[in-house]
Amino acid sequence: MNRFVYQKFIRRFLLTAGLLLLLAAAAVIIFDPFYHYHGPVFGLKAVVTKSEYQCIGTIRNFEYDSVLCGSSTAENYNNRWLDEIFDAKTVKAIKSSGTTADLKFYLDEAFATHEVKNVFYSLDLFALDADPDTNFVNDSMPLYLYDRNWLNDVKYIFNKDVLFEDIPYLLAMNFAGNYDEGESYNWWQYMTFSREEALKNYVRSEEILPMLKEEEYREKVDGNLALIGDMIEKHPETNFYFFLPPYSMLWWDRANRSGQLEEYLYAREALTDRLLSYENVKLYDFQSEDEIILNLDNYMDPVHFSPNINHWMVEEAGKENSPYQVTKDNREEKLTKMEELTVQINNMEF
Repeated sequence: MNRFVYQKFIRRFLLTAGLLLLLAAAAVIIFDPFYHYHGPVFGLKAVVTKSEYQCIGTIRNFEYDSVLCGSSTAENYNNRWLDEIFDAKTVKAIKSSGTTADLKFYLDEAFATHEVKNVFYSLDLFALDADPDTNFVNDSMPLYLYDRNWLNDVKYIFNKDVLFEDIPYLLAMNFAGNYDEGESYNWWQYMTFSREEALKNYVRSEEILPMLKEEEYREKVDGNLALIGDMIEKHPETNFYFFLPPYSMLWWDRANRSGQLEEYLYAREALTDRLLSYENVKLYDFQSEDEIILNLDNYMDPVHFSPNINHWMVEEAGKENSPYQVTKDNREEKLTKMEELTVQINNMEF
């Protein structure tokens, strides 16, 4: 091959490679399956199944007036249930095993970019045991989607998995015709909820550890509640609905045997008193409903319950005088009932 032919070949190769790169980048930017630049285009449905990759984009770029936040216990809500009952347009802010600081990061982003009418907050007791200063946006996360630095977006727009997996999946879910946008981040379809399954995922310790002393956990619990309280106080125009999700009796049994039961009972009391002090807050306690938590057919493991329970909670929260709403008048009754249930559970065999 003479020099002229070789140079011509190189030019064509570079031109073709450059064109393919431009087409790949254009496809990612236009379809944008992680919604990093914009919401859905061409009338396509929003297909959201990867919370760590898509939550931040949907919070920044979608149109909504309400946010549902929580851990995996909140993933199986259908946004449409909240939209219909509360006349809202809801987006999810989900972090699996999310701490208070994790969820506050998402909510701060929502408040910075939108006028938020409602926050539906699935408040996990174990999240109050985490470090209130921890921020989950670290090297374990796809930082190129979070940091607002366009220079490192090359990790997104030239990502072969995005191009050959996420975009085709987005299109497939749209053209399949039965994808429900309200079921963002749902996983219940792939799981079995039964007593057998729940017990399979729980090994009861023979040893019962001493209860943690109050000084070992109070600072963390109070610190996390301070984060929540600060957010509520900064946004008096927003209605906050806090749901205490109903963990199964297995979870409470494990809390007792691990020495954390008194910590979680303290957290329930502390959060109740804190949240009842705000006029723009409603608190719903579903944890002390014995017909739910003692029936293991509602669960796939000690924590995670079926979407029927999620639906039930939304319906109860939408009632004018729900028996599950905690007030100053029934505060003591709710707290006492949960304490009595833990005593009952601790004496059970399963």
